[in-house]
Amino acid sequence: MGFLAWLVAAPYVLAAQVPAAGAPRRLSFADAVRVASSEAPAVALAGLRADEADARVRQTRAALLPSLSLGGSWLDRTFNSKSLGIDFSIPTQAGPPQSLPELIGPFHLFDARVSASQTLLDWSSAARVRAARAQADGSRAERSVTVEGTALTAALAYLRAVRAQAVVAARQADSSIAAELVGLAEAQKAAGVSAAIDVTRARTQLVTAEGLLLVARNQLDRARIDLTRALGIDPGTPLAFTDTLAATLGAADVPAARDSVVAAGLVNRPDLRRCR
Repeated sequence: MGFLAWLVAAPYVLAAQVPAAGAPRRLSFADAVRVASSEAPAVALAGLRADEADARVRQTRAALLPSLSLGGSWLDRTFNSKSLGIDFSIPTQAGPPQSLPELIGPFHLFDARVSASQTLLDWSSAARVRAARAQADGSRAERSVTVEGTALTAALAYLRAVRAQAVVAARQADSSIAAELVGLAEAQKAAGVSAAIDVTRARTQLVTAEGLLLVARNQLDRARIDLTRALGIDPGTPLAFTDTLAATLGAADVPAARDSVVAAGLVNRPDLRRCR
């Protein structure tokens, strides 16, 4: 019986011996933007498409480059003079005619050749090279746009997660205050200075605060999952946010004038630079 009890309790004992998960990953706003712009799956795919376009340019340009080929062969043969159907006999003044032997060989034949070619004029290949270069430029511009879009998505996801965390903290404070009010209402009722309706009202406020806290925690979990998906990491990774909703979070030097903002966008946006 003791051995059977040990078998039943062994999984729980082993589970208790498993070390706890590692510490949460500390993540700042700048780290989130950096990881999203360099390690996100969408950025990696865009980079692969750009590399593919560059390789296609080199492949297309190969038609205009010099071509060098080497070839060689080695042959060991024996000829039968009878199989050619030609009489190779040579008449002589005295004696029977002289003829070639029936089997000639074996003899060795070596053949080595080097050939080189260069295309002087090929309009179609040149046009294909220009088209491939234009496609490569478009792929690089698309990668830049993908990087910016991914960084923007990660930045917004980080802000939503930090906001959800602040909401959870506020709801926890509301629940604590509501619990204290319940205790105060019960104490006043016990002292005979308050009606029972005040206790019921306080308990109702506590239940409402706990419900709002549960909703806030669910929103925080969802915001964390959205952030991990934007960063391309495991959704189960615990995160610890090092930045808060301050006025300086995500601040950038943006011109105040409308015309200056438009001019900066025309100069800095990669998709517009490629269209020039």
